[in-house]
Amino acid sequence: MFFNILIAFVLPWLIASVHLFKKDSLLIVLVAPFSSVLAYFINTIAYYFGFWEVAPFPEQKNLASLPSELGMYPVLACYLVFFIRKFKRTYTVVVIMTIITTSLEQIFVLFGWIIYENGWNIIYTFFSYLLPYLVVYSYYRYLTKLAIIE
Repeated sequence: MFFNILIAFVLPWLIASVHLFKKDSLLIVLVAPFSSVLAYFINTIAYYFGFWEVAPFPEQKNLASLPSELGMYPVLACYLVFFIRKFKRTYTVVVIMTIITTSLEQIFVLFGWIIYENGWNIIYTFFSYLLPYLVVYSYYRYLTKLAIIE
């Protein structure tokens, strides 16, 4: 569990606090909580259907994935919006971030930190990140429409 906390929570927030917080702290405050709830929701559904487990506590499903849900996923979602705003190429950024996130998960699978079950595979994983990233982008567009964020 120490590894989960260090790699999936501390490291992402350390990077975000050094880089992203200085550039756009409002982005973190608005996007991170939304994406964290979204990650929790998706993981809960996947646990219910038995699509994957997270080491080291496969029986305590939400406990093992909590560092990712509060760390890695919200930070990556913030970077998604940051890069969309920076490069103005929405769908290119969404696909690239989906590939990066899927690749990270593939590394976790190879090391045995995530276990796929019930026919789940890396292709499904790609779409399980693509859809939430599109939802995060829609949320960002909604925030811009309300003039909460530029």
